Amino acid sequence: MQMRKSVREWVLVGLVVAAAILANLPEEWLERVSVDRNWLLGLLAITVFIALFLYLKFQFFFLVVLLAIGANMPASISDSLGIARVPLVIAMAAMVGISLINYVVALLPTGLETKPREKSKEGIVALFYAIEKGNLVYAQKVLSMNFDPNVFAENGYTPLMYAAARGDVKMVELLARNGADVNLVSRDGDTALELALRGGSSEVADLLKKARAEQLAREAAARAEKA
Repeated sequence: MQMRKSVREWVLVGLVVAAAILANLPEEWLERVSVDRNWLLGLLAITVFIALFLYLKFQFFFLVVLLAIGANMPASISDSLGIARVPLVIAMAAMVGISLINYVVALLPTGLETKPREKSKEGIVALFYAIEKGNLVYAQKVLSMNFDPNVFAENGYTPLMYAAARGDVKMVELLARNGADVNLVSRDGDTALELALRGGSSEVADLLKKARAEQLAREAAARAEKA
């Protein structure tokens, strides 16, 4: 889904750049291929308009539209209202240019993108050992090595489930803070919350309920962003 969105964004940026280049070709080149510059400028305006509509916040888009309307109002109306069109055109061009530059920069790889976590059985074994010993420092060290905490161990539990079953509040909090999925189900059909309740740890259960609500909110926000 994210890949398709990225491709769509790059295609749109490419169309804007291509339309801008074509609209600024020398006049003799355009005459040679019998292309009207006004048609190219109109195509560029439509492409930029679509890009702004799709990828700018509504308030910003609305402001650009108002500037465009003001910049293209008849001279008689602008003179009667005492409005100079040149500053409007400059402001509109600056807003569009800055927004496009920011958007292209955001699409470029920076090397700071989040790397996918490694699904390591050895990492899960190390986490289970840390949970069994109640060693938060060791667990944090294992998690800092970019191991995925949502890999299932041979017993059908994730580290979060194991910590919840043991009633270890601090370990559950650490795992949840480092991306442990609260909604996963064990091989026996139990979630971490159910294991905590079965073990009589109300404090862990309350912590997991809060973590689940936060996780659902993040997932909803991510789906809205991808839509």
